[in-house]
Amino acid sequence: MRWVVSFVIASVGGLAILLLVIWALNGFHGLGLGLNGTIAVVLGVLFTGGLGVALMALIFYSDRSHADEEAYRAARDVGRRRKDGGADRP
Repeated sequence: MRWVVSFVIASVGGLAILLLVIWALNGFHGLGLGLNGTIAVVLGVLFTGGLGVALMALIFYSDRSHADEEAYRAARDVGRRRKDGGADRP
């Protein structure tokens, strides 16, 4: 799980560096935003990127650790019992 946090921090850091380089090259001037608008756009991009990376990393973690297997098997068994006309409870 530690690698997930490290990966998210590294990804958000990379995005922050990229946005700083764009800002240094006067890349936000063409947007017609003031300082507050530019800060909002930068924070929005960082938050959205970090959230997307974190969710994808959790999907990979879940797949590798087989955390969803028990829930999948339980749901499959309930579906089989319903199909066979059995009760939902064991």
